[in-house]
Formats: sequence, C-alpha cells, structure tokens
Amino acid sequence: MISWSTSDIAGIHFGDSHISATRISRKGDGPYALSHADWLPYDSGASEQVIAGAVKVLWRQSKIPTRAICATLRSSSLVMRYFKYPSMSAEELRSALELQAEEALQVPRRDLIVDWHLNRGEYSIGARGKAIEGIFFAAPVKDVDRILNILFLAGLDPIILDVRALAVANLYSVLGEKKDESALCLVNLAPHSADVMVVTKSGSIYPYTVLCRATTWAEAPEFLCENIRDVMKYCDFKLDWEPVRRIVLTGEVPPGTEFSRKIQEGARLPVECWSPLSVLDCSAKRVKARLAGDVASGKMLGPCLGLSLRKG
Repeated sequence: MISWSTSDIAGIHFGDSHISATRISRKGDGPYALSHADWLPYDSGASEQVIAGAVKVLWRQSKIPTRAICATLRSSSLVMRYFKYPSMSAEELRSALELQAEEALQVPRRDLIVDWHLNRGEYSIGARGKAIEGIFFAAPVKDVDRILNILFLAGLDPIILDVRALAVANLYSVLGEKKDESALCLVNLAPHSADVMVVTKSGSIYPYTVLCRATTWAEAPEFLCENIRDVMKYCDFKLDWEPVRRIVLTGEVPPGTEFSRKIQEGARLPVECWSPLSVLDCSAKRVKARLAGDVASGKMLGPCLGLSLRKG
C-alpha cells in the first residue's frame, strides 16, 4: 500500500497470534531460497512499545541481515473494495476512491489512508477511452501510524506496507504452479480468518476476507464453501469474469484429506493444497532446523513469504 525503494527487503507479518519474519534470496535465474525464517508468539493488543520489543527479539534470533522490510498492515477497520471507473487522471481517481473510503468507513477523509491495486495490464490511469479497474484499500491513519511506530521503535526501515491478501496473491503469482490459463480461486487460511481470492489469467484479482471467530475452519468447512461460492458468483455474474476452474488452498490448512474433500464437494470444483515451502530451497541450516522443529507453524509463513518477494 505504501512504498519506497530498496533492493534487499525482508518480510514481517503481524498475524493473529504470531509475528513472523522471512527473507528470500535468489542468484540470477536460479531457484528462490529461503535464507531466513523465524516467528514468535505475541499479544496483538499490546502497546506499541511491547510489540516493538517482541520484534527486536525476533530480529535478533532470526539474524536477518537487512533492516529494510515489507510489513502487513494490521487493522480491524481495513476495507478492500472493487472499483471500476471510466478513464480519468490519477488525481481524479484518488479523489473518487477517497470519497468511497470515507463513505465505507464513516471516517473523515483527512483521517484515512487510501491506496489501490490496478487490475489487468491493459488498464492505465488516464488512458483515453479505457476503464480503470482494481481494488482499493482504506484504513484509519491511526492504524497505519501504529504499525509504522512499532517498526521504527524496533529499529527497522519500513519500505512497503501491504495487506495480507495481496501478499499471498503475490506469493502464488511468483511461485505457484501454472497448470493452465484458467481462473482460479486462491484461499489462504489462518486459524480464524481466510482470504478468498479469485485470480484470472489476465492478472485481475478480487480478494475477500472471511472471519470465523467462533470456531476453526476444520469445524466449519460448509461456511467457508458458502463464502467461496459467493465470491466466485460475484466475479462471474457481477464482474463478468471468466469462470473459476480450480481452487487452491494454502496457509494453515487442517491436516489430512477430509477438509479438502469437503471443500471440493461443497464448491463443486477440483481442490488442491499448495505449500510455498515445497517449492523454495529451504536448505539453509538455521531455516531447516527451525522448520523441522515446528512444522505446523511453518504453514503460517505464506503472507510473510509474499512480502519478502516484494521489491520497492
């Protein structure tokens, strides 16, 4: 959402119960290597000083050499909305999206941070006769300032602030299997939330975050299926996008095959599980030891890995 420029960026993700940090390296056209990975539990409701202290501990134990980071914006008020406008200038687009954000959050424009992601390569701001389509993001300034203050207190240099859904979509676009050219539904699972994202062959993305606070996804596959079907229908009938042909589950997917089977039956589409760690070179000694010692927690690294692949 907010970006500057650098060449070596690590990722840091503020999850529901853990802070995770990763760094990915690559030599030439060789494989992507996970050079650093670590995580620790934290209280997301703690003060900025307390969370910054936890980040300092994480950075010391992870031994990540760079201080430049891409981080997730954690905000309970975050809004993600699809938009499509006729051709207009960047200034006109910002004004239109700020108005939408103001109406959605019922917060004065001066107290909001708004940014956007444009869909489809052929769309460009100000291009004569071409529509501008994408997803805009809005959050209160105070929530953005909180994350930045935590990072500054921890001695880190925030280069990019991103949202979890786009971080995972970026991860899959770089490392995911390109089995065919059809649209897919990418579902990133966290213990009590999920990012359901339709991604088309032209690169358009529609993300939607689903909350499941009362229980876990292992106990609520029907609820997840209902939301997956709703998102796919919206993209098919409202946005007139190509139909989704497969579903890819990633993140903290419940173990075993029963959960995937229920999603496949409920969504009536082929379902596959995908782990980014299976396609990364994880042979670095410290990384290998960390992942071997806590295999289950390694599943939550997806958003952080996507952040690590971002460049300012």
